[in-house]
Amino acid sequence: MRKKNLLLLTVCFSFLSTSKGQTIKLDELDSIAKELMVDFNLPGLAVGIVRNDSILFAKGYGVREINKALPVDTNTIFGIGSISKSFTALTLGFLVNQGKINWDDRVKDYLPYFELYAPYVTENFTIRDLLTHRSGLNWTSGGTLWYHSDLSRTDVIKGLKYLKPISGFRDKPMCQNVMYLVADEIVKEVSGMTWDEFLKVNIFNKIKMKNSTSVSSEREANTNLARPHIWSDNFEKIAVEQEKGDNMAPAAFVYSSVNDMMNYMKLLLSDGVFERDTIVSKGIIDEIFKPQIIFPMFPPPVHNEFTSYGFGWWITPGNGHKIIDHSGGIDGMAANLVMIKDLNIGIIVLTNTDELAPFVLTFKLLEQVLNDKSYDLYASLKRYRESLLAQEKSNKEKFEKPQISGAKPSLDLKLYAGIYNDKMYGDIIVNYNGGNLEVDFSHTPLFKAKLKHWHYDTFIVDWYDPRVPDGFITFNFNAKREITGITLEQQNLLDVDFSELEIKKKN
Repeated sequence: MRKKNLLLLTVCFSFLSTSKGQTIKLDELDSIAKELMVDFNLPGLAVGIVRNDSILFAKGYGVREINKALPVDTNTIFGIGSISKSFTALTLGFLVNQGKINWDDRVKDYLPYFELYAPYVTENFTIRDLLTHRSGLNWTSGGTLWYHSDLSRTDVIKGLKYLKPISGFRDKPMCQNVMYLVADEIVKEVSGMTWDEFLKVNIFNKIKMKNSTSVSSEREANTNLARPHIWSDNFEKIAVEQEKGDNMAPAAFVYSSVNDMMNYMKLLLSDGVFERDTIVSKGIIDEIFKPQIIFPMFPPPVHNEFTSYGFGWWITPGNGHKIIDHSGGIDGMAANLVMIKDLNIGIIVLTNTDELAPFVLTFKLLEQVLNDKSYDLYASLKRYRESLLAQEKSNKEKFEKPQISGAKPSLDLKLYAGIYNDKMYGDIIVNYNGGNLEVDFSHTPLFKAKLKHWHYDTFIVDWYDPRVPDGFITFNFNAKREITGITLEQQNLLDVDFSELEIKKKN
């Protein structure tokens, strides 16, 4: 162990030559990471860099949980968010490799209960469609179904038929998690194993990702677990409990460490070979990394007009190189992974707070490798972060203003209570307790709030959990002055669009 640490220390304070004079200045990385910790208010950070089969840099910074002396190291596990999607694509690749499925098979042939907004779309939706975000649904559509909810994976899939598209089928891509959930159930149907078991047996175990998991009980049992951090109502970083996420693990809730993710990058950069053992064929890796649909999600330099989406990866031509990337974010966690395929370089950055720091660091390293100053996003993203915080503080002030004088509720508060319903989500209950109204989403304990009168039939939604920003709820009436439903004016969460709900009075 001492020899290994000494070797790492030696590597960390040297220049790494890549090709054609390109360098990663590892001697500067330590100071950049520490500066990033301060400027972006990070409790913890972990960084890993590989080239070919070699580890160039691996180090943890800060703590796993704020105000606790639990240091981050290279085995500390973090949520990798949407980078989880690439694992789901790879599990399907294993089944293609085994001749059990094809990328263009119809989803309906494996999951008869799968149904979307139109019969034609349902009947013709393929595995390739699942992996390329071209369903026609809106960004993060379906988030209200799974986010912190008690609904199973199958329950979530059965609710997809109620989601309304905003573009044509296969017209243009928009990210959703729910289609990767459908993909995982195909793995289960074909293999006879749960997706989580299949992932562990065929990937985690084979490439020595010993700390990685997609199961919340295993994650919570790990003694080297980073805790998520968010901004409190007073704009201080606080630790929060991570949601279980089991119902959306194939799209967003794999937990992994820098050491494990470096093994993953080695596998991908080596065309399916790990430590001289072929885990999956080169043809499968080639298909996963092949442009499937034009999809520049972020502005230059991260993406450009030629950026495409493969299967769980963005693919961007840059300075004569093929850059492969994916970011990830869940409550209080953020990650970014970038690979330069032709140079066999991979970079992973993990943090235990939902900040922009992983982008800053990975693209700072790209600046060095590609000798392109446009990839230096430090100053611009720092300013952007400050503007977001200022906006959040302004939003908070709006909710702290007193209600408008004389604009009383139309009804006695008790009469607003009742059971309301969205046909996709289910029941949403408004209770009258001790002179106050409360709203309670039946499947989502996180979505519970006190209602404070604001103006006529509009109330402030004062959510009890700090992860949910306050919003407004308005009770709707018909001509007879009977309540017909409610409308939420609520800031969207990372994966929840409250506007997709159509909430009607049930009784």
